[in-house]
Amino acid sequence: MFGLSCVGSSPAFAVDTIQQGNGNHIRKPPEHDPSYAKWSRLAFQEAGKVYTLLDYKYIGKSKVAPGVVQQQFRFWVKKNGAEFPLIVSIRYDPVTEKVFTILMEQENRGTLRIL
Repeated sequence: MFGLSCVGSSPAFAVDTIQQGNGNHIRKPPEHDPSYAKWSRLAFQEAGKVYTLLDYKYIGKSKVAPGVVQQQFRFWVKKNGAEFPLIVSIRYDPVTEKVFTILMEQENRGTLRIL
């Protein structure tokens, strides 16, 4: 995963970037533990299985149905030489924190939201 393994539960988040094996740097999740930290780590883990992660930003949390909450993250990723934005959406039960779905979809450049 190109050095992203330290993104997990490690308390050593003293810098703002993590160096990947290819020499690139990626912003890491914040060093304090906001309410979305668990979901940020999961999004990093899942997206990192498929893509080279370059950057990310927390989009937000929303209630999508009774008993279903969604956390969203925008990653800037690279795959097969192409760089593009990827939205990772994690839907889960807010009481049990059981994950229902993790959806990763490429964001169209024409519909990019400025965050």
